[in-house]
Amino acid sequence: MTTTTHRPGMGGRGRDLRQLIGPSAARIGAALSLCTLLVACAGTGGGAGGDAPLLNSDADSTTAAPGAGLPFAQIATTCGVQAASLGTAVVSDAGYTVYDTNPAQVTPRTHYVDGFGDGCLRQFTAALVLLGPPATHETQRYATESRSDPYSPTDQAYEAIKGAFCRVPSGQPCGARLAALSQRTVFVTAYPSFSESNDWAEFLLHEGVVAGAGREQRS
Repeated sequence: MTTTTHRPGMGGRGRDLRQLIGPSAARIGAALSLCTLLVACAGTGGGAGGDAPLLNSDADSTTAAPGAGLPFAQIATTCGVQAASLGTAVVSDAGYTVYDTNPAQVTPRTHYVDGFGDGCLRQFTAALVLLGPPATHETQRYATESRSDPYSPTDQAYEAIKGAFCRVPSGQPCGARLAALSQRTVFVTAYPSFSESNDWAEFLLHEGVVAGAGREQRS
């Protein structure tokens, strides 16, 4: 997985994403959804309205057993997770739900994400997870002070998707089609600790696939 050096934040720019989004936008779930109770539901779903993804990657080509305890910043495909092992649904957006296997813990632990077209979950390790919509990413990425920052792997993946879907050049906001793009596109930012961190991982989810992934560091 590629490591890039940036300031902290969505896509590595601006303020720490934990400060930018805040708990209200994270929409912490109060209870498990119905699919949490039914093993067959976990990990179902493809693109909105059956749309095909505009970009895919091999970031999650590795398969891992449930509760594998993956190294930080690695994401893998996991099938056959028992509903009782998912933990608590803690945040949802764009058709994806993140499950924390031990939300009372503050150290890195297994998290699962559902909403993928192959019917399986994605697994990664983190102490804290936040979801950010494309609008948040664009605000940070296209800010004047960020324009000279190098593009991370997830930045590059988003530019490819945005260019094809929104029909705008690289480095320009999506515009009128942003709401439609956001229906099944979201950034997952994973931190190795709850406190200030110089290190984080970012995964771009789009139309039921992992479209991009990268590990980033504060400069």
